[in-house]
Amino acid sequence: MDINGAKWWKFDFHTHTPASFDYGRGDHALASLTPKQWLLEVMKKEIDCVAVTDHNSGAWIDILKSVLKEMEQSHIEGYRPLTIFPGVEITVHTGIHLLAIFDPSETSETIIELLGACDYEGKKGYSDGCTTKSFNEVVEEITKRKGIAIPAHVDQPSGLFLVHEGNTLRSSLQVNGLLALQVCDKSFTKPQIYHESNLNLSEVAGSDSHHPDQLGTSYTWVKMEKPDINALKLALHDGDDGVIRFDNCPHNPNDLDNRFFIKTIEIKNAAKAGRGGPLKIPLSPWLNTIIGGRGSGKSSIIEFLRLVLDQKDTLPDKLKNDFEKFAQISEGRGKQGMLTEDTEIRVEMKKDGRDIALVWKKNLIKEEHKNMHGDWEEQEQSNIIGKRFPVRMFSQKQLFELTHEPKSLMHLVDGKLDKLSWEEKREELVNQWLESRRKEREINSKLKNKSNIKLQLQDTHAKIQIFEASGHKDLLTGYREVQNISHEIDEMLNNVKEIRDSVTSIVPSFDLPNISEVLCKSLDQTSLMIIKKKLNEFAQIRMKMEAINHEISSYVDQFEEDLKQIPFTVKRNETIHKYEELVQRLQEAGEKNPEAYSELVSLKEDLEAKIKEIDTIETEYESQKHESKRLYQEIVQHQKKLREERSKIIERWNASNENIRLYLDELGDIVHGEASFRELIRRPGKEFTKDLCDRDKDDNPQGGFFNDLLSKRAEERWTLRETFIRQIVQGEDATSNFSKPFLKHIQNISTNTPEDIDRICTWFPEDKIILKLFKEGREEDIETGSAGQRTAAMLSLLLLLDDSPLIIDQPEDDLDTKRITDLVVSGLRTFKAKQQIIVVTHNPNIPVNGGAENIIQMNYARGLIRTLAHGALQKNEVREAVCDVMEGGQRALNNRYFRISKALQ
Repeated sequence: MDINGAKWWKFDFHTHTPASFDYGRGDHALASLTPKQWLLEVMKKEIDCVAVTDHNSGAWIDILKSVLKEMEQSHIEGYRPLTIFPGVEITVHTGIHLLAIFDPSETSETIIELLGACDYEGKKGYSDGCTTKSFNEVVEEITKRKGIAIPAHVDQPSGLFLVHEGNTLRSSLQVNGLLALQVCDKSFTKPQIYHESNLNLSEVAGSDSHHPDQLGTSYTWVKMEKPDINALKLALHDGDDGVIRFDNCPHNPNDLDNRFFIKTIEIKNAAKAGRGGPLKIPLSPWLNTIIGGRGSGKSSIIEFLRLVLDQKDTLPDKLKNDFEKFAQISEGRGKQGMLTEDTEIRVEMKKDGRDIALVWKKNLIKEEHKNMHGDWEEQEQSNIIGKRFPVRMFSQKQLFELTHEPKSLMHLVDGKLDKLSWEEKREELVNQWLESRRKEREINSKLKNKSNIKLQLQDTHAKIQIFEASGHKDLLTGYREVQNISHEIDEMLNNVKEIRDSVTSIVPSFDLPNISEVLCKSLDQTSLMIIKKKLNEFAQIRMKMEAINHEISSYVDQFEEDLKQIPFTVKRNETIHKYEELVQRLQEAGEKNPEAYSELVSLKEDLEAKIKEIDTIETEYESQKHESKRLYQEIVQHQKKLREERSKIIERWNASNENIRLYLDELGDIVHGEASFRELIRRPGKEFTKDLCDRDKDDNPQGGFFNDLLSKRAEERWTLRETFIRQIVQGEDATSNFSKPFLKHIQNISTNTPEDIDRICTWFPEDKIILKLFKEGREEDIETGSAGQRTAAMLSLLLLLDDSPLIIDQPEDDLDTKRITDLVVSGLRTFKAKQQIIVVTHNPNIPVNGGAENIIQMNYARGLIRTLAHGALQKNEVREAVCDVMEGGQRALNNRYFRISKALQ
């Protein structure tokens, strides 16, 4: 993977070739090993850089470099890029072995000259001779030639720690130019003199290979942008931030474990950037510092990023106005706004192992993914870019504002948990609750007539009893029974008649198709005979259908005739006759129409059926109420789960932070809580103040629900909120402290838009973050701290949050140099290992002492923001930029790289 700025290179610091007398250890076959074979063995071990350090010889260096160049040009199988650092293992006076390593541009001649300057008296390629010059003098000769001196295998024979002791060792360790030691066994206990000398030399590993199989068995990861001697010196000076032994790093440190980081920013056609050609800024996955003089546009880069990453909403309210001025189309020179109609911002990043690009243009953000062929493909539109790509961006002003802006702080906390999934689940539960409540109301509306139906049924019973009490009950009852039975029989007969009619209607459709004259003339006789045969078969089927139709018709006629003769028909006719006589007698006697009896009986049956149906609905209603209750309880538990997760995150932060303490004030954000509640009841002003939140002249709560809420402990607040909702929703004005106008307003909502009441039931006040400064073992209110203390505390918190990219604009404002060194720089060096950090700064200690892998110099000239230089400190132009544009830059470089500062100039 391409990495901008410095990255890690696999470096074998100590190797031998057949130029060393003991190469192969008696294996005569290796005497004929060619330079090409040797190089392929190195490449097979995936070594990036190799120091060729034969015994007192540089004979193979030029040969290897020449063959390597040929291999690169011919692209032979097994080739991979490799950098050769010319070197030598010198046997120094008293028998100590010392590695001398030089820039890849040096040659064998460099080694010859060094050995001559050191007065080596022995055969080249052998280690039986030694220099006449002392260890310290040889180190000085190496350093004078811009090389690096590294005592070889200090913990083994011919090693510095085993040969020298006492003052001799003390003197050797204090020689100028010594940056590192080759230690074979990392558990080796160094002499006490080493510790007393307050040295912290880098430990490197090398294979000391005298056989091809040994190459790369011991190596060191070295951080450089491009392999050269200056980069190597800086890395060795940086210690743990520049070199890592293989046995302290089981994996390739360039493998970023699907780290989320920004690779490049590209700006086109902005008002002051990207005109005439895009402004492109490459970024490292580790620490980036953007430097430049005042007005160089370095902070503008962050605002362009904010646009494309949709991070506007994370700004505190006080800073949103400034951003809106930035993010408007400029009307010309000297006017506000950094955009034009054609501004396009493209950010390429790595996330979840994918190459993703976000492109902002005309307030729309387009997302692209790179496919397996390396082509960019546009994706579906997303309206949650800010949540899907949670880059955290802060200016010094934001850091300060965060210390008294609870809503923004909550964004930081929620950024550590999967808030998007939580919100989706909450929305799902609320929608299920609203739907369940709607069904409740729908079912309940069907139950409202139950009492009326019961009264109507009682009235009908009374009227029926009047008829039955007239002495004609048996006849009337019998009449009703035969009518019911007769109706059933008629229904059965009608069903049979419908079947008959269906069959009758089908028969005409069975007409035979005619054989056309064309077929008769065109078809052969065999085919014509087969068709005629099939048509005759069809004619037989039609005849059967006609017979069946006739049989069914006869059956129906006979069925109808037989029904007239059955005993029931006789009984029915007798009953009807008696009933008709009764009707006539009752009419002659002036009684009510007896027909009303049958109507009342039918009405009674209908009403009883409705009562039975309502009983079923009541069961359904109770079930629906139970479902609504279950959903409501699940909503409450879901809300509490969020608070539990927030509390866990805050506890972890507090345990890792020495400067600040956070506390979760559950349901305690009454400002936003009152605003959100008023939005639900459509009263955003000051109405119902005494019911909700009455305030004194200093705007402090002194009455109302939200004041009561603040006075309770966390667990009591949940109960108080529950009581509040129940009282206002149920209109319990007799038992509550709420005013009648307020309860009446809620009742009107319930009557007119009951779904709004359901939403009120799912309303919860937001939590609030309380910040405390933690100093000298005690807590203080954050408001008592200075701007610098508050900013420093918040910055230390931000570095703990998560692994998403962190972008900070000039965090050093309001901070003194000591705080920058103690807090900012140390934090950046620690946390860049787990996340990408981008810092806009004018303080040289941040890029220099923070060990920035990538430094970008911005400049504003002729109306355009440009990049003048970018890369690691090993580049001369980058170091010059630090010195030229950052006050104290040269001093910072000299202080940090005091042992090699002259060599870098």
